[in-house]
Amino acid sequence: MFDLQKSSEDEDDDIEEKIHQDSSTVKKEVEYPYEFDEERRKKAKVYSKQKMYTGLLGGTLLSLLFLGIVYLSGFAEYLAIGIGDLTESTVLAHHWVNAAIFVALFFLLMFLISLPISYYSGFVLEHKYDLSNETLGEWMKDQLKSLTISLLLSTPIVLGLFFLGYSFPNLWWLYAGILLFVISGVLSNISHLVILPLFYDLEELKDEELKKRLIEMAESNGVKKVEKVLVVKAGEKTEKANAGFAGMGRTKRLLLFDTLLDKFHPKEIESVVAHEMGHYVNKDVIRFMLINAVLIFPMFYLAGEIFTYWGSFENIYQLPLFLLILYGLYSLVDPATLAYSRYREKEADEFALRTVKDGDAFVSTFKRLSDIALSEVNPHRLVVIFFYGHPAPIKRIKMAEKKVIAENTPTKKQKG
Repeated sequence: MFDLQKSSEDEDDDIEEKIHQDSSTVKKEVEYPYEFDEERRKKAKVYSKQKMYTGLLGGTLLSLLFLGIVYLSGFAEYLAIGIGDLTESTVLAHHWVNAAIFVALFFLLMFLISLPISYYSGFVLEHKYDLSNETLGEWMKDQLKSLTISLLLSTPIVLGLFFLGYSFPNLWWLYAGILLFVISGVLSNISHLVILPLFYDLEELKDEELKKRLIEMAESNGVKKVEKVLVVKAGEKTEKANAGFAGMGRTKRLLLFDTLLDKFHPKEIESVVAHEMGHYVNKDVIRFMLINAVLIFPMFYLAGEIFTYWGSFENIYQLPLFLLILYGLYSLVDPATLAYSRYREKEADEFALRTVKDGDAFVSTFKRLSDIALSEVNPHRLVVIFFYGHPAPIKRIKMAEKKVIAENTPTKKQKG
């Protein structure tokens, strides 16, 4: 299935049977090739719009409104003063301790303000369209985990930025950029070891034959020393499917959602893994880290120049102003970074097509992925430009269909 060499029909049948069974249960055979379900296409149009609107409202507009109100109303300053009054004459009576409390409370307030929209988008809509298997309690537990991780990471980072801005007013942006580059590099290498297990149960892939073929496929395409193939037990929470390579060196892992193994045909699984392999071989994680590094230095420099015109790194209560400026600058370059992301995704698609040499499987894969996730296949061009880090599914499908046509069109030499 995952080998570049052609297998016999009997071998393919055996492998397909193994993929669709566990130690005790034989799963229903997967329909292949997959064609769009018209009912799911109708649902996808409504669902994708609702997700986009709630994302805009909760993730962007509400956050910007909150930042603007707490800064312009003076609430942020009152909060900082109140914290100082409460900690006065205690062991917490220190400028940076008070600043840490302020940052933690500030992000907690942002979380609480956006929670109703997050609940509607991440729980109500997902259950309405049968995409989530989580109970409300499980969903809230995940939200609290996310909040805790966010506070543990964002609080010291913000304190570090303000400390550098206050202590090194001329070169703070350089030191801050280096600091964040290092942090992002470390997190990209260990998040699947530390953070992912907090949200999903993981287990070794039990199908030894499938594991062997996946590793052989990876190594034959330049992904060396993949020692572990792990199954992410995502089906307990979602119907959506995914896969990916994570980590470097000894931490390298191939991660497969159990929903991918359960719902997809072997050839489709091969296409998904080959796409993720393309990202790894093309070093896309490193590429994006470098792009972020290139962007973060001028962004910090400009943000600092604008920020210090109206405020000061000495005053932690001016954090909302700093975030507003930084968000505004990043929004200017966001369409360009999304365009580059779509280009890298296209490169990974082309790598997958060259690897599996099966355009029909690729077409079937994206049709099934789109239907399962209720993705809009052909979104408006402006929506793609401003919100999509991947090419529109219709473009990916058409690219694969061209590959199929090319595969089935005899060359002049063959005609002769």
